Amino acid sequence: MSIECRNVNYFYGKGTPSEVHVLKDINLTIHKGEFIGIIGHTGSGKSTLIQHLNGLLQATEGEVCYDGVNIFSEGYDRRALRGHVGLVFQYPEHQLFETDVFTDVCFGPKNQGLSQEEIQQRAREAMDMVGLTEDYDKRSPFELSGGQKRRVAIAGVLAMKPDYLILDEPTAGLDPGGRDEILGVLRKLHEENGITVILVSHSMEDVANYVDRIIVINNGEIAFDDVPHQVFRHYKELEAFGLSAPQVTYIARALRERGLMVDDTVTTVEEAKKSILKALKNKNK
Repeated sequence: MSIECRNVNYFYGKGTPSEVHVLKDINLTIHKGEFIGIIGHTGSGKSTLIQHLNGLLQATEGEVCYDGVNIFSEGYDRRALRGHVGLVFQYPEHQLFETDVFTDVCFGPKNQGLSQEEIQQRAREAMDMVGLTEDYDKRSPFELSGGQKRRVAIAGVLAMKPDYLILDEPTAGLDPGGRDEILGVLRKLHEENGITVILVSHSMEDVANYVDRIIVINNGEIAFDDVPHQVFRHYKELEAFGLSAPQVTYIARALRERGLMVDDTVTTVEEAKKSILKALKNKNK
């Protein structure tokens, strides 16, 4: 099972004086079970790309295929597709609109035509997956903290039992505690429930700490697509794109330039810690 973009191009206002070429010959395959980070500067095309993956936007040219079938072929059920490929928008609390949390989480499966028993079972399972106990059932979603609102929005998508969960800047505007809370939920969903996670983020630290693969979008094109260590080797190119490597990578490079033979491809604090201790041990022999 996979999502595949084949020579995808997308234009705003094609054929008009204000035409903008937003996505340019995107070729990309996302396999079930991956944890992927998508990064790029503001306006690079990240959000436009992910809205193609479940058919909210249609490619001007090219194909988007789910499990080998073009999702824009005649008669394709894109509504059913969105049960398999769930999308949580930036500031997902804007997706909340019911009077209480449990009813809100029930909304997605309700629209899948399921029985009331199945709807409620799915909602309870989804809330359990994101750490929302029954104490939250009757609370207004609008009275929750930012992190709790994000968890409710994610639960609403999970209740539809997607194989792929796409999140557009899910930690935007949260304090460090709220950010760690949401990212911890995503890691658990990936590791314990096998859900494919596609995370759009501006935070290099978040991406480095959680994902297995990074896709860098620059001016509508895929600039890099590799594991984090390999992508962040190109920190000079990333800086030219208005991005960067994680701060710990810069620290490791600075230490190496000063003669401490640390691994300058580290991307997380834990990796840096191990490398620095090893380098100090070797230096003191």
